Amino acid sequence: MKKLNDVVLKLLAKTALTSAKKEANSACLCLNYQPKMPEKVRELKARK
Repeated sequence: MKKLNDVVLKLLAKTALTSAKKEANSACLCLNYQPKMPEKVRELKARK
């Protein structure tokens, strides 16, 4: 059971990291409000 737990947690962490990278490189669709981005997520932005 512990091994299954570890696999699920690793998959969840990978999914969260992928989602954060995608959000760091996109803008909010709302015209008047975009919440402040945490510093750690800002570091994930793709540099061009």
